Amino acid sequence: MLKYKLIFAILVLVGQTGFAQVYKAVADPAKVLSELKKSSAAANTIQADFKEEKYLAVLKDPEKSSGIFYYKKNDKMRWEQQQPFKYVILINGDKLRVQDAGKEKNVGSAGRMAGQIKELMIGLVNGDFQDNKAFKQSFAENGELYQVTLLPVSKRLKNVYSKITLVFPKSTLRLKELTFFEKGGDKSIMRFQNERINQPIAESLFVNL
Repeated sequence: MLKYKLIFAILVLVGQTGFAQVYKAVADPAKVLSELKKSSAAANTIQADFKEEKYLAVLKDPEKSSGIFYYKKNDKMRWEQQQPFKYVILINGDKLRVQDAGKEKNVGSAGRMAGQIKELMIGLVNGDFQDNKAFKQSFAENGELYQVTLLPVSKRLKNVYSKITLVFPKSTLRLKELTFFEKGGDKSIMRFQNERINQPIAESLFVNL
């Protein structure tokens, strides 16, 4: 049986955030949604480096990893962890593929859960999370940042996560930090850097693992 926590862990991260600041409730959530949608609609392609820290209750120090991320409209994504080992998650339309240590895992038989993984991953990148009925949303801000908190409604996702938070600098409205809080208490945090928007991306990156 596919270990979904392993797949999700490659995507998301937790712990102490570099943006550890005080937030207050947003007075006009509709305005924030509108701004984020406009920003995501303008991005036909995204490339970014990422660094991840995963905090596990059984470990004193966080597990660290890094890699590169690619996105291309519509519904194409490559999440490639390069350190400390290679792990690739590839989405191309309705197809989800996973490669671990040079071997492709069978996710085709995973059914509905695999579909929710794909929908969640793409939605966090292209802004469609705003319309995802599997989550309730709340919005907070400080002088420099917006923070969006997603609370799972879907029973399947509730069994994995207590919440997901996304941080967007007001200056760019691009996702800068993504944190997953797992139901069991573990956390993961991922930070994006060296972002390139609307630069050419080879189609082969979304075809070949």
